[in-house]
Amino acid sequence: MKQLKTIIKSTLIIDYEEIGNTNLINIFSENGLLLDIVASDHDYLNRINQKKYDCVMINSDLADNLAVKIIDTVKGYYPWIIVVILLQNPDYEKIFNFVRNGADDFIMKPFSWTDMEKVLKFYYY
Repeated sequence: MKQLKTIIKSTLIIDYEEIGNTNLINIFSENGLLLDIVASDHDYLNRINQKKYDCVMINSDLADNLAVKIIDTVKGYYPWIIVVILLQNPDYEKIFNFVRNGADDFIMKPFSWTDMEKVLKFYYY
């Protein structure tokens, strides 16, 4: 697998799905990238305040429009953090809502390393 040379120092994933988390861990570790995962939406702000993240990836299917609230909080405190939404299906209304609220990009699940590499290259090269 081709190595991506990136300036990402750390990425935080907010995603309660174990299968998606396993896939993400494998993709990131195989390519030498640092990754932290929060399976609960309650811990993300503590993590962001404790450690510098360059990218936050958020599951779009968190309950009660929570993804939008997380985007707003992250961008409010740390506007330089790249926010990528992890989408289950191509719901264009949701995509537009996330972008209007500050998301920088999105990626469709399930995804391959090639899909992730395209997103990362856009922001880090």
